[in-house]
Amino acid sequence: MNGADKAANRAQGTKSATGTEKPDTAEFQPSAGAAGESLDEILSNFVMPGIPEPAILRRSVPILQHFITNLVPDLEGGEQLKTLARTLMEDEIERHRDLLGRMQEGIEI
Repeated sequence: MNGADKAANRAQGTKSATGTEKPDTAEFQPSAGAAGESLDEILSNFVMPGIPEPAILRRSVPILQHFITNLVPDLEGGEQLKTLARTLMEDEIERHRDLLGRMQEGIEI
């Protein structure tokens, strides 16, 4: 078999020289938990998962603030790392607050 035939077989997903073997399609099978859901519903749940316990968001804000106040100043690695860590945590706090506000307004998440 020459190189072109091998490349064609790989492109077609075959593993043997005869080309009778089927490609592995397990990656395209729906998961067991997705039974009965449309592709749109599965994608929506992946992109915007439900929050079973909103109290987690309320508790996470003080924890992140504690990290910013008490742990970030002691980080080794220079001022740039401290600034990056502080900015990331402040952004996350804002996201949590925004999400909590939307949940209190009754917007479905």
